[in-house]
Amino acid sequence: MRGLIGKIFSYFGASHELHIKRNVVTYGVCVIIATVLWFLNALNKEYTTEITYPIKYTDFPKGKLLVSEPPKEMTLAIKAHGFALLRYSISTSFLPIVLNVNSLLDKKDQLEYTVNTSEIKERISSQLNTDIQLISIKPESITFQFSRFESKRVPVIPRVDYTLKRQYMLKNDISVIPDYVDISGPASILDTLKAVYTEPISLKNLSKDVTKTVSFEEIYGTQINENDAKVKVEVERFTESKKTVPLVVKNLPDSLLIRLFPHSIDVTFDVGLSRYEVVSDTSFSFYVDYNQIKNNPASLNIQIEHSPRYIKDLVFTPETVEYLIEKKK
Repeated sequence: MRGLIGKIFSYFGASHELHIKRNVVTYGVCVIIATVLWFLNALNKEYTTEITYPIKYTDFPKGKLLVSEPPKEMTLAIKAHGFALLRYSISTSFLPIVLNVNSLLDKKDQLEYTVNTSEIKERISSQLNTDIQLISIKPESITFQFSRFESKRVPVIPRVDYTLKRQYMLKNDISVIPDYVDISGPASILDTLKAVYTEPISLKNLSKDVTKTVSFEEIYGTQINENDAKVKVEVERFTESKKTVPLVVKNLPDSLLIRLFPHSIDVTFDVGLSRYEVVSDTSFSFYVDYNQIKNNPASLNIQIEHSPRYIKDLVFTPETVEYLIEKKK
């Protein structure tokens, strides 16, 4: 008996639970239908809103460079039905407004020109869907500033970071071909431009000559008449050399004689093997200045006037000399 009563209660409980689930489903379907109807009704209404568009500028005047930065986007106040707004935002949300700059400029010889966006409203509107009415545009104006192109001849400076193998040195200065180029660009840039540089290159542990083809370092708004340059680095072995060089006295009055102790110095330096025989004592000039004597020093400092540019690690001894002054008879 108890088992029968339990089955009866179980049947009615399950039936009640099924009834509740049906009510929940029915309610959910009604909510969805109501939402869809509300959404469709909302899309059918007309709205006024603002949409921000990127701007793409094309066809700039020839012989001129844009030096200002016009706005990269514009905000359009538009009026349209919800369906049109939804369809248009989905299909063209990333398409820019295209402005042909050359066609906007009435006076081609001007270097500064301001365009009122209200005057190009039809051009912009033509790029929108016909279901959308353009009301206004922000910003209200766009200013273009240009600079005329000029030409200038400037030297080329190679940028080379290098290291040398032990017992090697540069044979010559690092060279570049061409060593001069013609560069065209706005006067505002060329006026202060002294040279153009190659792209930097790095050469490590050199023991032989190297030639590299490199591009020029880019200068915005300019054009170089060459596409690239050849940079040459020449190296050779070096050896140590020593010379004895006589001293010269400068600014000595005609009425005086001066004796130096010593009257010559020893010069030690490193020189490439190809120039070892070329360097002589006459390749150097060292001097003392008589004007130092005004301060009554015990010795005079030795100064170098010139030496070969292709040597390195120049050392001379002594660095000072004693002196004795006599009057001419």
